Amino acid sequence: MVEKATYGITAVRYVGSQIVEAMMGLIDARSARWDLRPSPTRVTEVVDRLVEGDTVISMFPDDEGGLKPGPEIKVDVLPEGTETLALDEEQPGRSLGDLPRF
Repeated sequence: MVEKATYGITAVRYVGSQIVEAMMGLIDARSARWDLRPSPTRVTEVVDRLVEGDTVISMFPDDEGGLKPGPEIKVDVLPEGTETLALDEEQPGRSLGDLPRF
């Protein structure tokens, strides 16, 4: 059985009001560290990971200067049919718009 990968998103890039890229890296869940450090990734590539069944989570800055895992990322479809990213469940201060920008 193939183990599904877990990715983390630490920041997003917008053009206007639409997310176009995310800083995404591969997480080693067993040791809670990066297997591949985050790098700019197009939204279509993030969507591809989700469609393949991989897990993508948000990673929010914490008070100690580290990153704290947040809600999972899901695919959202805008009214005009464009695929974008959204959090599976949003909480106050925990939306994709609250992640750092790059």
